[in-house]
Amino acid sequence: MLVALHGFTETDQVWSDFFADHLAVRCPVLPGHGGKPCPPGTTLASTAAGLARHLAPEGGDDLLGYSLGGRVALQLALDHPGRVRRLVLISSGPGIADAVERAKRRRRDERLAQMLEEDGISPFTSWWESTPALKPARPLSRVVDESLRSLRLNQDPLCLAGVLRHLSHGTMEDLAPRLASLTIPVLLIAGDSDVAYCQRMREMAAALPNSRLQIIADSGHAVHREKPEAVRNAVITFMREA
Repeated sequence: MLVALHGFTETDQVWSDFFADHLAVRCPVLPGHGGKPCPPGTTLASTAAGLARHLAPEGGDDLLGYSLGGRVALQLALDHPGRVRRLVLISSGPGIADAVERAKRRRRDERLAQMLEEDGISPFTSWWESTPALKPARPLSRVVDESLRSLRLNQDPLCLAGVLRHLSHGTMEDLAPRLASLTIPVLLIAGDSDVAYCQRMREMAAALPNSRLQIIADSGHAVHREKPEAVRNAVITFMREA
Protein backbone atom coordinates (compact mmCIF):
# COMPACT_ATOMS: atom_id res chain seq x y z
CA MET A 1 0.00 0.00 0.00
CA LEU A 2 1.22 3.49 -0.88
CA VAL A 3 0.40 6.16 1.71
CA ALA A 4 0.55 9.62 0.07
CA LEU A 5 0.71 12.90 2.00
CA HIS A 6 -0.41 16.18 0.45
CA GLY A 7 1.16 19.64 0.61
CA PHE A 8 0.12 22.86 2.33
CA THR A 9 -3.38 24.06 1.26
CA GLU A 10 -4.05 20.70 -0.48
CA THR A 11 -6.17 17.73 0.64
CA ASP A 12 -6.28 13.96 0.21
CA GLN A 13 -8.07 14.47 -3.13
CA VAL A 14 -4.79 15.50 -4.82
CA TRP A 15 -3.10 12.11 -4.55
CA SER A 16 -6.21 9.92 -4.72
CA ASP A 17 -7.00 11.45 -8.12
CA PHE A 18 -3.34 11.37 -9.18
CA PHE A 19 -2.88 7.63 -8.67
CA ALA A 20 -6.40 6.49 -9.56
CA ASP A 21 -6.26 3.27 -11.64
CA HIS A 22 -2.48 3.07 -11.21
CA LEU A 23 -1.64 2.22 -7.57
CA ALA A 24 -3.49 1.22 -4.41
CA VAL A 25 -3.16 4.41 -2.39
CA ARG A 26 -4.35 5.76 0.94
CA CYS A 27 -4.31 9.53 1.39
CA PRO A 28 -4.62 10.82 4.98
CA VAL A 29 -5.64 14.44 5.53
CA LEU A 30 -2.93 16.30 7.46
CA PRO A 31 -3.75 18.52 10.46
CA GLY A 32 -5.08 21.94 9.53
CA HIS A 33 -6.52 20.80 6.20
CA GLY A 34 -10.00 19.77 5.11
CA GLY A 35 -11.46 21.29 8.28
CA LYS A 36 -9.18 19.34 10.64
CA PRO A 37 -7.75 21.48 13.45
CA CYS A 38 -4.04 22.02 14.03
CA PRO A 39 -4.03 22.99 17.71
CA PRO A 40 -1.08 24.11 19.87
CA GLY A 41 1.12 21.13 20.70
CA THR A 42 0.88 19.72 17.18
CA THR A 43 4.36 19.04 15.77
CA LEU A 44 5.81 17.23 12.80
CA ALA A 45 6.91 14.48 15.18
CA SER A 46 3.46 14.08 16.75
CA THR A 47 1.81 14.12 13.32
CA ALA A 48 4.26 11.49 12.08
CA ALA A 49 3.65 9.34 15.16
CA GLY A 50 -0.12 9.48 14.61
CA LEU A 51 0.27 8.39 11.00
CA ALA A 52 2.77 5.67 11.88
CA ARG A 53 0.19 3.91 14.05
CA HIS A 54 -1.85 3.22 10.90
CA LEU A 55 1.03 1.81 8.84
CA ALA A 56 1.81 -1.89 8.55
CA PRO A 57 3.61 -2.95 11.76
CA GLU A 58 5.76 -5.53 9.98
CA GLY A 59 7.52 -4.73 6.75
CA GLY A 60 5.94 -1.30 6.58
CA ASP A 61 4.07 0.56 3.85
CA ASP A 62 5.40 2.72 1.05
CA LEU A 63 5.26 6.42 1.90
CA LEU A 64 5.14 9.48 -0.37
CA GLY A 65 5.04 13.15 0.56
CA TYR A 66 5.02 16.46 -1.28
CA SER A 67 6.42 19.64 0.31
CA LEU A 68 4.77 19.79 3.79
CA GLY A 69 3.75 16.14 3.34
CA GLY A 70 7.36 15.33 2.48
CA ARG A 71 8.60 16.85 5.73
CA VAL A 72 6.07 14.76 7.67
CA ALA A 73 7.05 11.65 5.67
CA LEU A 74 10.76 12.13 6.32
CA GLN A 75 10.14 12.66 10.04
CA LEU A 76 8.04 9.48 10.11
CA ALA A 77 10.64 7.40 8.26
CA LEU A 78 13.39 8.51 10.65
CA ASP A 79 11.36 8.20 13.87
CA HIS A 80 9.54 4.96 12.98
CA PRO A 81 11.85 3.13 10.54
CA GLY A 82 10.11 -0.24 10.77
CA ARG A 83 6.87 1.28 9.46
CA VAL A 84 8.23 2.55 6.12
CA ARG A 85 9.36 0.20 3.34
CA ARG A 86 10.14 2.75 0.61
CA LEU A 87 10.05 6.55 0.66
CA VAL A 88 9.30 9.13 -2.05
CA LEU A 89 9.93 12.81 -1.32
CA ILE A 90 8.76 15.48 -3.78
CA SER A 91 9.94 19.08 -3.53
CA SER A 92 10.80 18.72 0.12
CA GLY A 93 13.77 19.00 2.45
CA PRO A 94 15.21 18.00 5.83
CA GLY A 95 14.74 21.36 7.55
CA ILE A 96 16.66 24.60 7.99
CA ALA A 97 20.10 24.11 9.51
CA ASP A 98 20.77 27.72 10.51
CA ALA A 99 18.99 28.78 13.73
CA VAL A 100 18.78 32.43 12.63
CA GLU A 101 17.12 31.44 9.35
CA ARG A 102 14.70 29.14 11.20
CA ALA A 103 13.67 32.03 13.47
CA LYS A 104 13.24 34.30 10.45
CA ARG A 105 10.97 31.68 8.84
CA ARG A 106 8.87 31.40 12.01
CA ARG A 107 8.36 35.18 12.09
CA ARG A 108 7.33 35.19 8.44
CA ASP A 109 4.86 32.36 8.99
CA GLU A 110 3.40 34.10 12.04
CA ARG A 111 2.63 37.12 9.86
CA LEU A 112 0.92 34.84 7.32
CA ALA A 113 -1.06 33.15 10.10
CA GLN A 114 -2.29 36.57 11.22
CA MET A 115 -3.26 37.39 7.62
CA LEU A 116 -5.40 34.26 7.54
CA GLU A 117 -7.05 35.10 10.86
CA GLU A 118 -7.67 38.78 10.12
CA ASP A 119 -8.32 38.86 6.37
CA GLY A 120 -9.65 35.38 5.62
CA ILE A 121 -8.86 32.76 3.02
CA SER A 122 -9.35 34.73 -0.20
CA PRO A 123 -6.63 37.41 0.27
CA PHE A 124 -4.24 34.77 1.58
CA THR A 125 -4.89 32.52 -1.42
CA SER A 126 -4.20 35.39 -3.81
CA TRP A 127 -0.95 36.16 -1.99
CA TRP A 128 0.06 32.48 -1.84
CA GLU A 129 -0.52 31.92 -5.53
CA SER A 130 1.64 34.94 -6.39
CA THR A 131 4.65 33.64 -4.42
CA PRO A 132 7.63 33.40 -6.81
CA ALA A 133 8.77 30.10 -5.30
CA LEU A 134 5.48 28.48 -6.36
CA LYS A 135 5.45 29.85 -9.88
CA PRO A 136 5.15 27.00 -12.43
CA ALA A 137 7.74 26.71 -15.17
CA ARG A 138 4.89 26.99 -17.68
CA PRO A 139 1.32 28.21 -17.03
CA LEU A 140 -1.02 25.50 -15.78
CA SER A 141 -4.14 24.72 -17.78
CA ARG A 142 -7.23 26.70 -16.85
CA VAL A 143 -8.93 23.55 -15.54
CA VAL A 144 -6.03 22.67 -13.23
CA ASP A 145 -5.63 26.28 -12.10
CA GLU A 146 -9.31 26.70 -11.23
CA SER A 147 -9.50 23.32 -9.51
CA LEU A 148 -6.52 24.13 -7.31
CA ARG A 149 -7.83 27.58 -6.45
CA SER A 150 -11.20 26.11 -5.49
CA LEU A 151 -9.43 23.59 -3.24
CA ARG A 152 -7.56 26.38 -1.47
CA LEU A 153 -10.58 28.67 -1.11
CA ASN A 154 -12.49 25.87 0.61
CA GLN A 155 -9.91 25.51 3.37
CA ASP A 156 -10.59 26.85 6.86
CA PRO A 157 -8.35 29.92 7.39
CA LEU A 158 -8.03 29.33 11.15
CA CYS A 159 -6.93 25.74 10.59
CA LEU A 160 -4.32 26.82 8.03
CA ALA A 161 -3.07 29.45 10.48
CA GLY A 162 -2.42 26.59 12.91
CA VAL A 163 -0.37 24.79 10.27
CA LEU A 164 1.81 27.86 9.75
CA ARG A 165 2.40 28.14 13.48
CA HIS A 166 2.99 24.49 14.35
CA LEU A 167 4.06 22.58 11.21
CA SER A 168 5.99 25.17 9.21
CA HIS A 169 9.56 24.83 7.98
CA GLY A 170 10.64 27.13 10.81
CA THR A 171 9.35 24.75 13.49
CA MET A 172 11.06 21.70 11.98
CA GLU A 173 14.06 20.05 13.59
CA ASP A 174 17.06 19.95 11.24
CA LEU A 175 16.95 16.31 10.14
CA ALA A 176 20.01 16.45 7.88
CA PRO A 177 22.36 14.92 10.52
CA ARG A 178 20.07 11.86 10.73
CA LEU A 179 19.81 11.12 7.00
CA ALA A 180 22.71 8.65 6.95
CA SER A 181 20.71 6.35 9.26
CA LEU A 182 17.89 5.99 6.72
CA THR A 183 18.82 2.89 4.75
CA ILE A 184 15.52 2.15 2.98
CA PRO A 185 15.19 2.98 -0.75
CA VAL A 186 14.39 6.67 -1.22
CA LEU A 187 13.31 8.46 -4.41
CA LEU A 188 13.78 12.24 -4.49
CA ILE A 189 11.89 14.26 -7.12
CA ALA A 190 12.19 17.96 -7.95
CA GLY A 191 11.35 20.25 -10.86
CA ASP A 192 14.34 21.76 -12.64
CA SER A 193 12.96 25.32 -12.31
CA ASP A 194 12.71 24.94 -8.53
CA VAL A 195 16.36 25.83 -8.02
CA ALA A 196 16.34 25.97 -4.23
CA TYR A 197 14.78 22.53 -3.81
CA CYS A 198 16.91 20.97 -6.52
CA GLN A 199 19.93 22.00 -4.43
CA ARG A 200 18.39 20.77 -1.16
CA MET A 201 17.51 17.43 -2.69
CA ARG A 202 20.94 17.01 -4.26
CA GLU A 203 22.39 17.44 -0.78
CA MET A 204 19.91 14.91 0.59
CA ALA A 205 20.79 12.42 -2.16
CA ALA A 206 24.45 12.70 -1.20
CA ALA A 207 23.64 12.02 2.46
CA LEU A 208 21.14 9.17 2.02
CA PRO A 209 22.83 5.77 1.55
CA ASN A 210 20.16 4.24 -0.72
CA SER A 211 18.62 7.04 -2.77
CA ARG A 212 18.10 8.22 -6.31
CA LEU A 213 17.37 11.76 -7.46
CA GLN A 214 15.13 12.55 -10.43
CA ILE A 215 14.98 16.10 -11.74
CA ILE A 216 11.90 16.65 -13.94
CA ALA A 217 12.43 19.06 -16.86
CA ASP A 218 10.26 22.13 -17.45
CA SER A 219 8.63 22.10 -14.03
CA GLY A 220 8.71 24.00 -10.76
CA HIS A 221 7.86 23.30 -7.12
CA ALA A 222 4.47 21.67 -7.77
CA VAL A 223 6.04 19.21 -10.18
CA HIS A 224 3.20 16.69 -9.72
CA ARG A 225 0.76 19.22 -11.19
CA GLU A 226 3.06 20.53 -13.90
CA LYS A 227 4.36 17.16 -15.13
CA PRO A 228 1.96 14.53 -13.74
CA GLU A 229 2.85 11.76 -16.18
CA ALA A 230 6.59 12.13 -15.56
CA VAL A 231 6.10 12.05 -11.79
CA ARG A 232 3.64 9.17 -11.90
CA ASN A 233 5.97 7.12 -14.11
CA ALA A 234 8.94 7.85 -11.85
CA VAL A 235 7.04 6.72 -8.76
CA ILE A 236 5.63 3.57 -10.37
CA THR A 237 9.03 2.59 -11.78
CA PHE A 238 10.64 3.13 -8.38
CA MET A 239 8.01 0.99 -6.65
CA ARG A 240 8.58 -1.86 -9.11
CA GLU A 241 12.37 -1.73 -9.02
CA ALA A 242 13.17 -0.86 -5.40
